[in-house]
Amino acid sequence: MISIFVRSVQLLLSISILVVIHELGHFIFAQIFKVRVEKFFLFFDPWFSLFKKKIGDTIYGIGWLPLGGYVKISGMMKNENNVSSKEKNKKDWDFCSKSAIKRLLIISGGIISNILLSIFIFSCLLFKHGETFLPNKNVKYGIEVDSLGERIGLKNGDKILFINNKRIPYFNDVPKAIIFGNTVTVDRMGKIIKLSINNNKKKFLFDRKEISFFIKPRIPPIINYIEKNSAAEKYGLKSNDEILAINSEFILFSDQLKDLLSKYGNENITISINRNGKFLQKEIFLNPKGILGISLKNFMDLDRIFSFKKMNYSFLESILHGSMKSLDVLKNQISFFKNVFHIETKAYKQIGSFFSMAKEFPSKWNWDIFWTLTATLSIWLAFLNLFPIPSLDGGYILFILIEMITKKKVNEEIIERSTVFGFIIISLIMILIIIWDMFKVFI
Repeated sequence: MISIFVRSVQLLLSISILVVIHELGHFIFAQIFKVRVEKFFLFFDPWFSLFKKKIGDTIYGIGWLPLGGYVKISGMMKNENNVSSKEKNKKDWDFCSKSAIKRLLIISGGIISNILLSIFIFSCLLFKHGETFLPNKNVKYGIEVDSLGERIGLKNGDKILFINNKRIPYFNDVPKAIIFGNTVTVDRMGKIIKLSINNNKKKFLFDRKEISFFIKPRIPPIINYIEKNSAAEKYGLKSNDEILAINSEFILFSDQLKDLLSKYGNENITISINRNGKFLQKEIFLNPKGILGISLKNFMDLDRIFSFKKMNYSFLESILHGSMKSLDVLKNQISFFKNVFHIETKAYKQIGSFFSMAKEFPSKWNWDIFWTLTATLSIWLAFLNLFPIPSLDGGYILFILIEMITKKKVNEEIIERSTVFGFIIISLIMILIIIWDMFKVFI
């Protein structure tokens, strides 16, 4: 329950930041061009609001329905029943009285601010922490794959040479390149093999209940920590022990250890280890499941084996690389969106609502992960709002662009009716996604 609460709070805070920044973008441009903003709300407020206060011409408030937020700009929707005759004659604060380019900037303000927020967050994280890369050429033992990796044709020990006939400089980028790629060229024990990653294979990657690393660098089996009350603790294994053999079978890599342990359930085994240069052997009785009770080191912990590349950035460099990171996130989202329309990939199963989003946040509060996910969601929000669907920012942008091209305003009645229709369609889609997500999570 605590983990659910922590995830929910992180999600709510992240959404609140994204909504406020998005609406603030509209608000700032409206203020610059002297357009009146009647309301500025975090979350929607049908029937009632949790809080509201009027300052100047604008009512600021918090709604009770956390599905977004809005700013109500005077003149966007022609409903002047509550406007006095004196105000009707005053047009300089009206949205429709402004030039097309000014209206375009006001509508685009939310998208612009979300893009800038993403760049700002990524830049701050890069300035603070820098980046650590594992060059693909330094993955000296090849890769280790799980069952998903095997199903798309990869094997333990494969060395990734090309993806879509291009070299991938850093291993960090290999998994996503495979997901969105079409071919993978590997060196398999000296033999060059080209694997096709078609839509039927991609469905194994997209149709996952949990996100996992289907490939990682192959590493020696070095113990990270010992679980309490386990066979490993009982028989004296220690952290940093390197496992060399079980009985008479030599072990070079962690995937080989996992395969061997599963063979010796409910049996006595002789385990050979290297402890700080000393050769030791331990007699251990395994439980029926063949569980030793150890956690092995991750490749990120083995800098004495792998040569990592650490990049630290100056203030200006962090802005440049933060912008590039935001662009990479956008490219990944576009690639994913393309796969959604290929039914055989089953990428549509990864579409989710707030329930799926909450699962992405860690069960223990971590500010770095929180800000990384918020920056990613910010670009996602900007991308979605670019869709030329009435009631989204992209719909208004489309009407204004038509006006700028034809030099003639689109009929206001058409805009209003299409906006209402677009709102109904989007609401129905959101309801269907929430129902689908509840089905995935709870059923």
